[in-house]
Amino acid sequence: MRALVLSVICCLLSGVAAAQVTEKISVERVIVDARVTDDHGDPITDLEPKDFRVKIDGKLVKVESAEWIPETAAARGLASIGKTQVENPNPDQQTAPAGRLLVFLIQTDFARNKFRLGGQMKVISNADEMIESLEPEDKVAVFQFDSHLKFRLDFTDDKARVKNAIRDALAIDEPNEPPTVPNPSLKRHLNKDEMFHATKPEMALLIVGNALRSIPGPKSLILLGWGLGERVNGRIIMPREYPIARHVLDVARTSVFSLDVTEADYHDLAVGMAQASGDTGGFYQSTFRFPQMAFDRLKSTLQGHYELEVHKPEKIVLGTHHIEVDVDRKNATVMARSTYIEDGQ
Repeated sequence: MRALVLSVICCLLSGVAAAQVTEKISVERVIVDARVTDDHGDPITDLEPKDFRVKIDGKLVKVESAEWIPETAAARGLASIGKTQVENPNPDQQTAPAGRLLVFLIQTDFARNKFRLGGQMKVISNADEMIESLEPEDKVAVFQFDSHLKFRLDFTDDKARVKNAIRDALAIDEPNEPPTVPNPSLKRHLNKDEMFHATKPEMALLIVGNALRSIPGPKSLILLGWGLGERVNGRIIMPREYPIARHVLDVARTSVFSLDVTEADYHDLAVGMAQASGDTGGFYQSTFRFPQMAFDRLKSTLQGHYELEVHKPEKIVLGTHHIEVDVDRKNATVMARSTYIEDGQ
């Protein structure tokens, strides 16, 4: 685990150093995945490039295209109304699978805190209902974090196995190694020793994100947990592993949707969960009062996303850059990653 963190830190530090001394002319574009919902939590599907306002490092940039990508059968059906079906000009080229890739990361409290464990037990029935609503093309993987990261299930469309894996995450045992599955598969990109030494949830995000990098297309990581970050002098700060995990999740096109299982109206570690979701294009929501509302919002949000193609500024330095995405639509909520790294490639 230390070797993995150090290697990624070196890459990021070299990019930061280059950013201080290097400037290049660029007319390249960057792809940004964005989810836009109305005040009822339903996706807004009729936006055009002119409706989006995108800033890089505070400067407005041109949105070349904004394509709505439906991710469920119902959303695809609505999107096809009034549209002419275009024949694939290259039938030999492999197309992306229609189904969604979802990763559940279950954060189980190793100390068996009753407010955390009780909340986790309470939302299992809601998770079961969501899993049952998934479509045949969807695939789900399940991880657990308690004292370290544990791999419970590789990508599968077997709903019974997914529900069992989520239930098994209530225990703090060491699970058997999941069998190898056809692509997409995470097992071949995971190291048991690294997972065992991942003693912080931010390290878990880093390892899972790194495993997802080789799989094309957007992915969704659903964190059923109770907190991220560390208490330092009365404040919550993110540990040094978090910026690396955030970068890896960006590269993997993975958004974090944090469903807080803690049985409390507010707790300080919720700040870290909200930050991870905001940074990666997901959302944070507590399940304490209305757990079904949180899962309903998640199901609605995951119906589809926009793929934005935006111009980078003509002169841009290497390193990390801030992205802001907004829309010209009243009462709209926009979820998009907040950074991208310019590496000169």
